[in-house]
Amino acid sequence: MNHVLTIHTKNQTVVLERLLQVTRYRGFQLTGLEMKPQGSQSGLLVTLSIVSDKPIHLLTSQLNKLVDVEQLELHSEQLASLRA
Repeated sequence: MNHVLTIHTKNQTVVLERLLQVTRYRGFQLTGLEMKPQGSQSGLLVTLSIVSDKPIHLLTSQLNKLVDVEQLELHSEQLASLRA
């Protein structure tokens, strides 16, 4: 199943590595990645497109536990299929 996650994070040098590591450890395959600074330069906006047959809450619950993650939004499957 395809999913799109929009993640607001702190602007730390290792934040992208941590996001990708958790995604890989939980068995989700990355199909797209977009990263851009937020307006204030104090944070980043990361959009992950992922695919897996596993329940998405297995990934979102772990990403929310990361200290650098400020907000996480899961978008609908229809949006995910448009981006793929």
